[in-house]
Amino acid sequence: MAAVEIQLPEGFATVAEYAAEIKHVYKQYAHLPNMHIVDFFVTGFWQTLPREWQEYFEASNFELSSLLSLASTGQLDQRAPESLHSYVRAMFHLRLNYHGSPPTDQIEKENHQQELWYFLDSMSPKKKIEVAELSQLVANVASESKCSLVVDVGAGQGYLSRVLAYSSTGLPVLAVDSSPKQQRGAESMQRRTIKRLQGPRAAANGFKWDSERAARLEHTVMHVSLDNASQLAEAAHATAPDARWMMCGLHACGDLSSAVLKAFAESDATAVVLVPCCYNHISETSQEGSVVGFPLSLGMHGTWLGQNALKTACQATSRWDASPEATLAAFRRNYFRSLLHFLMVAQNQIASDGVAPAVGKVTNTELQTALAEIPADAIARSSADEQDFAVYVLAALTKLDHAWRPTAEQCIACYREHGGAGLRQIAAAWTLKSLAGPLIECMVVVDRALYLAEHCTAAGRVRAFALFDPVTSPRNVVLVAQRT
Repeated sequence: MAAVEIQLPEGFATVAEYAAEIKHVYKQYAHLPNMHIVDFFVTGFWQTLPREWQEYFEASNFELSSLLSLASTGQLDQRAPESLHSYVRAMFHLRLNYHGSPPTDQIEKENHQQELWYFLDSMSPKKKIEVAELSQLVANVASESKCSLVVDVGAGQGYLSRVLAYSSTGLPVLAVDSSPKQQRGAESMQRRTIKRLQGPRAAANGFKWDSERAARLEHTVMHVSLDNASQLAEAAHATAPDARWMMCGLHACGDLSSAVLKAFAESDATAVVLVPCCYNHISETSQEGSVVGFPLSLGMHGTWLGQNALKTACQATSRWDASPEATLAAFRRNYFRSLLHFLMVAQNQIASDGVAPAVGKVTNTELQTALAEIPADAIARSSADEQDFAVYVLAALTKLDHAWRPTAEQCIACYREHGGAGLRQIAAAWTLKSLAGPLIECMVVVDRALYLAEHCTAAGRVRAFALFDPVTSPRNVVLVAQRT
């Protein structure tokens, strides 16, 4: 078994010791990340919190905006009860320190970034940074591990694949994606990139194109899952039978990340470099004997998180302070959505234990259309917040194509029942839930790192560290495993 290189929080000597503690703490507070915000009022979730927590957040001098710094930095004032301080301290202290990405030669990095001009067309600023950083890391790992083929899983439009194949790294790449549409798009962009690389500007900058470069990149459509992960090795061997090969993936979604790691564990792949995302699409519950995406390792065996908790792991609380208006608006949307569910249950439109329909984002156009349906006399008798809720209810039900329509008076009465206190409760509960997100991400990362280590010899190397800025790219952790 290989050693796992992760910078642990202070007080932990081994990854196994850390894993045991985060499992213990998660069980203690699991009810918070597993809260379903839509059911908040129906289930009476607020009343399940410690009374001293309720009193702290309901105090007349509590500012809603203070939740932003609480989520971003763990800042609580002295009036907060010790039990609340204890929860917040645990959520921040147990977060992994992902610092310590491998140093890159500065001249090499500058040359690589200058070269990327030919490949970054059509990418968002965020994607440009991610592709630049990850392609350099993959190239370094491929060089260290003496790999002559890279299998890019979940390649999408082929941004990373083209950089790896056509830049000075010059790595043969098999780009794998499950979507024929994505493959066609990638091949179209590939042709445009080749045309640019053959052009006069590239030649003037010293870029020499030759026909062998075009052959470095192949695309294939393949649906990769936990049940058929072995086909990645089969595809690699078919492409280059005698090559040492590795896998990579940029934001491989949910169980696709787990499948890539499983393919590494069960094959002769020399290395893997993976940036996972979409924890909410990781599978846990399954029929006895079937494969699941979490947990993978023996070290995290028996751990269960829950789908609501996995969704919580996707929360980017580090962004809250940087976007206060968007965060406060999100609190309000959550409040309206939970009130709508409460109203539907109260009016016997859905069972209290029924599955809440997914509304999604209600657009401004949909809200404006709904506003026209509100009687003028109801508007005159309601506050701006009450009116906004009534408009939201009608817009959401229209979006759901639901036949039932409450009166404006019913909507207003529902809002008045909960009032401003309800918004504060929702915002506080959502913040407490979101604080656990990074801890849940740590549990997934540790599970995957341990799994990789369990399938490498002692001579191997397994690392997990932050590759991107967490504010720009919240899913910024990369897993790297090398067998030799």
